[in-house]
Amino acid sequence: MDYISSVGITVGLLAGAWVYLSGLAGFCGFAGFLGWASYFAAGGKKEGSMKALCCNLSGVFWGVATITLVPLLPSPFGLVITILAAAIMCWQAKIPLLSFIPGTFIGNACFYANGNDWIGTSIGLVFGIALGFVSDQLAHALSRPTPKAK
Repeated sequence: MDYISSVGITVGLLAGAWVYLSGLAGFCGFAGFLGWASYFAAGGKKEGSMKALCCNLSGVFWGVATITLVPLLPSPFGLVITILAAAIMCWQAKIPLLSFIPGTFIGNACFYANGNDWIGTSIGLVFGIALGFVSDQLAHALSRPTPKAK
């Protein structure tokens, strides 16, 4: 079986399990899918996992920093914090593990979309990245050519 067919099967089965189990556990289901997408978009394998993890969680961090600092300044000046946080999310890409800028913005947007719940967002993103890794590894195992019988 080719890799795309295999990854379709593994992602499909694991996605169904994720939706069911994340619902039971009260995890943020969409955060899992965003972490999963980050894994593949960051290139997969160990390096993609690490970049996705570091960037997604740094995005959550900058979201927390923004909502914490914005109220400290008068209304129009609080916007400066948002501007700086967005710029820093790009500038940090000079650090190799933080070089996946879309992953940082995914983590940041996910944090806001999940009602500023940094714990729930982080758990969902981490599970999603792990599911990406597992689905990728299983797909590679399924798509390996099998030796022909003599």
